[in-house]
Amino acid sequence: MPISADANMEIDRETHLVRNISASSTHGLHAPADEDEDAEHKKLMDRRMHAQATQGNVDSFIKILGSISSEKDLQHSEILCQVSPRKNTCLHIAASFGHHDLAKYIVRECPDLIKNKNFKGDTALHIAARKRNLSFVKIVMDSCPSGSGASQDVEKAEPPLLGIVNKEGNTVLHEALINRCKQEEVVEILIKADPQVAYYPNKEGKSPLYLAAESHYFHVVEAIGNSEVEERMKNRDRKAVHGAIMGKNKEMLEKILAMKLVHQKDKDGRTPLHFAASIGYLEGVQMLLDQSNLDPYQTDSDGFCPIHVASMRGNVDIVKKLLQVSSDSIELLSKRGENILHVAAKYGKDNVVNFVLKEDRLENFINEKDNGGNTPLHLATMHRHPKVVSTLTWDKRVDVNLVNDRGQTALDIVLSVKHPTTFHQALIWTALKSAGARPAGNSKFPPSRRCKQYSESPNTDKYKDRLNTLLLVSTLVATVTFAAGFTMPGGYNSSDPNVGMATLLMRNMFHMFVICNTTAMCTSILAAIILIWAQVGDLNLMDTALRFALPFLGLALSAMSLGFMAGVYLVISNLHWLAIVVFIIGIISLVSLLVPFFLLFLPCKSTNRILRHISYYPFLILVWASKSPEMKRED
Repeated sequence: MPISADANMEIDRETHLVRNISASSTHGLHAPADEDEDAEHKKLMDRRMHAQATQGNVDSFIKILGSISSEKDLQHSEILCQVSPRKNTCLHIAASFGHHDLAKYIVRECPDLIKNKNFKGDTALHIAARKRNLSFVKIVMDSCPSGSGASQDVEKAEPPLLGIVNKEGNTVLHEALINRCKQEEVVEILIKADPQVAYYPNKEGKSPLYLAAESHYFHVVEAIGNSEVEERMKNRDRKAVHGAIMGKNKEMLEKILAMKLVHQKDKDGRTPLHFAASIGYLEGVQMLLDQSNLDPYQTDSDGFCPIHVASMRGNVDIVKKLLQVSSDSIELLSKRGENILHVAAKYGKDNVVNFVLKEDRLENFINEKDNGGNTPLHLATMHRHPKVVSTLTWDKRVDVNLVNDRGQTALDIVLSVKHPTTFHQALIWTALKSAGARPAGNSKFPPSRRCKQYSESPNTDKYKDRLNTLLLVSTLVATVTFAAGFTMPGGYNSSDPNVGMATLLMRNMFHMFVICNTTAMCTSILAAIILIWAQVGDLNLMDTALRFALPFLGLALSAMSLGFMAGVYLVISNLHWLAIVVFIIGIISLVSLLVPFFLLFLPCKSTNRILRHISYYPFLILVWASKSPEMKRED
């Protein structure tokens, strides 16, 4: 049977350790004085046994076994119970390499060995199941006597054998299903041998029934459903329906629902309807709602109903469906007194926020307060969701100056942040200011703290670093454009009457090159002078210098780009297609340069509606650009 690279590496490491330990004993080294250490040393597998177990030759294995038995005066069973440094027995090693005949012999010689665990808590059956070698599992179990010791029938095998779990809480059946083993006959035999195991949850709370439902293993689910199990065992499996929902398969969900597990809650109090609403499985939600005895108002441990969970995850279609089926869902509140708009704003789900704002029947939600007196705008501000804040502030029905129980408006929340400022907070502050938000006069926070973020002087060293970077850029632009002014494209005339004049002086593109180059040099020098003034150390002057220098530097970079395009176009204009390509690339590059540069000045905090409209899409671009990769994946 082919051996995986991982298995080879693991066995090689063990063989190396066994050889070192065994070699020390065979070369006459003294045994440790401590009796416990000596006993532990005797439990270690001889390197020759380890090597034969990896090779799988039964005759050679028996020969080595007899030889070691004679040398050390040990019974065969005692030798077979010896372990490698990772607590693997010969049976574990045979399972790793798929040596079926050797496994049969070892189990016949020492039946109890099949229950031994290695340092990961795995029996040999766990290892075989993980390697999708369930035929090995069947062979080993067929070779193992039943609890009474009288039968070799796998269906009467000792039940505790299949109930043994490793450190992950997985049984053999768990391992088979986790590793997508498709040997249907053997999986069904495992279920028939001990049906209760199908309902054992592992450390993740997933039973074999859950795994089979998630992976669309219809034959496994059917075998589990046909087995007779006590009701108390079924009650242990609280997430089987969740597995069917996770698999998003209608037929599988119907099968699981027929097993009457739909009312089970998981450890967090979530029902299958909570779970379907969470992952956005609309068809599953509909099937669950069709259950006549299903309660769509059950809450989880956080006090969330399924409609709150759908809002939290941004599954607007689920929200619509739940409102359609039970219109009184709009009145449901969480433990904190939050409606669905509160939840959507808190978790930054702007699609649900937009849906609620467009629904006339949900208009009362817009300025509703939770148990802490917070409106959806307060919550969106607290949890730093600038897009939701912007969406809310564009709605005229939203009162941006309402205060919560702590006497704070949404703007107060931004200003009360102890440490300045993330970019998201700056965007939120801009959105609120442009909507006319004001700080509350009766805030319970002292003015010195509320305004700390924007009144405290920034760190001088950080400002100087920014100034020096911009000064370096402006100096480089000035240097390049100055040099370009004396190396004109096309060169100079060397004969009368135009000695020293540019040869391409009368060309339109040459005029554009000269104008752009001159503009770039002058504005970059002007920006450099402003930034040099800022070096005197006054923080107010630094801030003013930055605001004035940036536009000049932007103009310089744009003009330099245009000048380069004009110069190259000029000298290759005889090759028409290449000149056109250069012109197109230049225009695209210029636009690409201007867009991020102008985003430095937009959006603005003015309440003027025209300026707000101009700033709207730049604001959305900045929100998108400032998201972390984790946030984008979640969305």
